[in-house]
Amino acid sequence: MNKSKFVIKIIVADYYTDICNSLVLSTVSLLKKNELNYEIIKVPGVYEIPQMIKWNISSKNYNFFIALGCVIKGQTYHFEVISDSVGQALLDLVVSNNKTLITNGIINANNKNQALKRSKSDKKK
Repeated sequence: MNKSKFVIKIIVADYYTDICNSLVLSTVSLLKKNELNYEIIKVPGVYEIPQMIKWNISSKNYNFFIALGCVIKGQTYHFEVISDSVGQALLDLVVSNNKTLITNGIINANNKNQALKRSKSDKKK
């Protein structure tokens, strides 16, 4: 694997700061361990992640995106709408950009406790 070919951008929706900080720390740790350079862009919520990726793909400067964020189920249908639409938008970007890697690290959880558990690294720090 030629690491120099990867131009990585982490797109993080930091609405749930405590959860997303954990996701970012784990991601950055792995990238540093593998000596990969990256940049981080923050967006207000997960719904904005696909659009930010699309804008950056258009610039032709980045070819590897890591989407990080969290959607927690509430008492309305909003959880399903956001989770489904963001997942589909990311898949559409993957299909239409065959030279671009996009990973989906967005947590969809039933409650905050579940999201916190899923956002923690298995390694002790």
